[in-house]
Amino acid sequence: MPCTPRHPSLPTEAWRDSANATASPPGNLRKILRERRLAHTHKACLPCRERKVRCDHQQPCQTCLKRGHADLCLYPEPKAALHSPKRRRCQSDGEEPVIEEVGSGATSNVTVDAGTPSLLGGNSILAIARQDSMQPQSGSQRREAFETGIFPLLGMDNTSKQRDHIQVSHPGPSLPDDQETIQLFNTYRHRVHPSQLVLDDLDEVEKVVCSLIGRDSTREQNDSHFLCLLHAILAAGAQFSDLEPSSRVKKSQKHLKHALSFLGSFQYLWSPSKRLLQALVILGHVLQNDMNPRGAWVLGGTTIRLALSLGLHQPVSAQDGFRLSAAEAQHLRLAIVWQDALLSLAFDRPPASHEMDLTSDLPALGQTGSSHVALSYRQAMNWLCHLTLLHTRTRDESSPLLTTSQLLNDFDALESSLSPHLKYRRHCSSIQDIQEHHSLELHRNFTLSTLCRPILSRQIRISLGTNDAAMWLNRFQNALKRSVLAFVRLRALSNLATRSWAFVHNGLSSALLLAFTRHLNDSEDFAEIQDHLVKSLAEGGEDAGRFSTAHKKALKALKVLQEVEMGRITSRGQTGQEPAPICAGGDMTSQEGIFDFQDPSMLGMEDWLRTFDFDAFSPLEAYNLIMSDEPTAGPISSTGAGISD
Repeated sequence: MPCTPRHPSLPTEAWRDSANATASPPGNLRKILRERRLAHTHKACLPCRERKVRCDHQQPCQTCLKRGHADLCLYPEPKAALHSPKRRRCQSDGEEPVIEEVGSGATSNVTVDAGTPSLLGGNSILAIARQDSMQPQSGSQRREAFETGIFPLLGMDNTSKQRDHIQVSHPGPSLPDDQETIQLFNTYRHRVHPSQLVLDDLDEVEKVVCSLIGRDSTREQNDSHFLCLLHAILAAGAQFSDLEPSSRVKKSQKHLKHALSFLGSFQYLWSPSKRLLQALVILGHVLQNDMNPRGAWVLGGTTIRLALSLGLHQPVSAQDGFRLSAAEAQHLRLAIVWQDALLSLAFDRPPASHEMDLTSDLPALGQTGSSHVALSYRQAMNWLCHLTLLHTRTRDESSPLLTTSQLLNDFDALESSLSPHLKYRRHCSSIQDIQEHHSLELHRNFTLSTLCRPILSRQIRISLGTNDAAMWLNRFQNALKRSVLAFVRLRALSNLATRSWAFVHNGLSSALLLAFTRHLNDSEDFAEIQDHLVKSLAEGGEDAGRFSTAHKKALKALKVLQEVEMGRITSRGQTGQEPAPICAGGDMTSQEGIFDFQDPSMLGMEDWLRTFDFDAFSPLEAYNLIMSDEPTAGPISSTGAGISD
């Protein structure tokens, strides 16, 4: 059937309709007059124009029919066609004609959009998408395009079951050396696991490790989820091994990179597992002990979001969708909350694991003075993390001490519910008991002192009154002292305490904050406590040399403040003589590597501390200035710490 010509003359049917019309003017009079006017301006078809012969403006015209080239009878498109959708015609005989319906606005709009040239250019995204949209697609085609185009960008490509088992190339072998595996795994089992307790099935993990020993990794493919966990365990074990410092750091970072590379060997955002979550928690501790708490905190947020997406915060749904028993889900939940609560508190960042903090996971606390409840080290740490999240969430910035009385009651109830070896050193019957006693003492008192820091505000002390302010300040400083002493005693047991970022940070920050607040309520034992801490860390050797910038600044600040205080005591005892600097630990040569540390953020810090006015500056602002990892714009001045409030 021939197509309608591009510019036809007025059809004969229109003349009949016009002759039979009534006297009243038609509603489309303007349109009819416009078409009659255009009928006299129609141009001939292209073949007739080329040969300069008569054309009857039909398609095909009589001239083209007579000459035998009706397929070439085309008409030039006028400029007005760009703005008049009613004049659209088909492109050629091989193309489908455009159907125009006066009563269908939707069809008319589609025709306009399809014919209007894009103002963004042919290579723009909109132009390409518009060309593709001209071809109709079925529902299955659209779904397939979405899954293959969008899901891979989100790391959630599940269009092929085979992709879950695809292995990518790794920077090292799938399995480490047998001797290295045995050595580092034993180190993790006996030195790291008792203080972190991430794995609830360490024996099962060890069975799998034993099955991998002696196996040819190039011949047999292994589970990427477990290999990721294994390398995370080996990285943590290397950090606390007896290797040389350089070899220890090298092996730890090697296994850390291998573990992170295994995350790319499977769709971990789409197919997570228990082993994956365990590996992520352990990797967070590895980054933390590698003096990278910021990276550990960011990775912890990913771990929490992944656990929440699996419904791990709801034990029932966790069993159904994640295939974990109630005990497994509870242990994994508590391990994630443990890491997030303590790291966020120490790193001064908001925690993100509130939804996973379930009171049903915790045993009941006994009443004060009751001996019926005896919490283990793990249960006590879980309760400590719960109290941390509870009081950081309910603390009101306008009245930060309104809930402090409840805070003290909660900590007293926790202390009364501890096992005997956790409350009293004399009840410890093994080395593990001693380590658990001092570790809990360090974390518990650091947490309590951190939550009580609003007492350092002068306005709050004035609002409380003299007696209440003295009581709160005494409790605050007592917690700081107990935290420092616990770290010193842990360091005396083993130098492994200096390889834990949490232990070093809690001990150093407690001592530094105590040094800035000693003028508020001084005591005779503070100088002895500070001397023990500085001497203990100065003897840490290369472990202390790997401290973060904030910890090195804190250690040097403690040294300077100690010299200043000892100089004041000497000047009071021997008037007229110039005080000589006194160094804790005696030998200055052995401490040069630590106390001579220089950093752009430490410029002028020593002079500023030697003339520090404790009555004019806020202790908390001075503490934050030193413990910040952010570089300062220039040397520290006398106004760098901020005026006390």
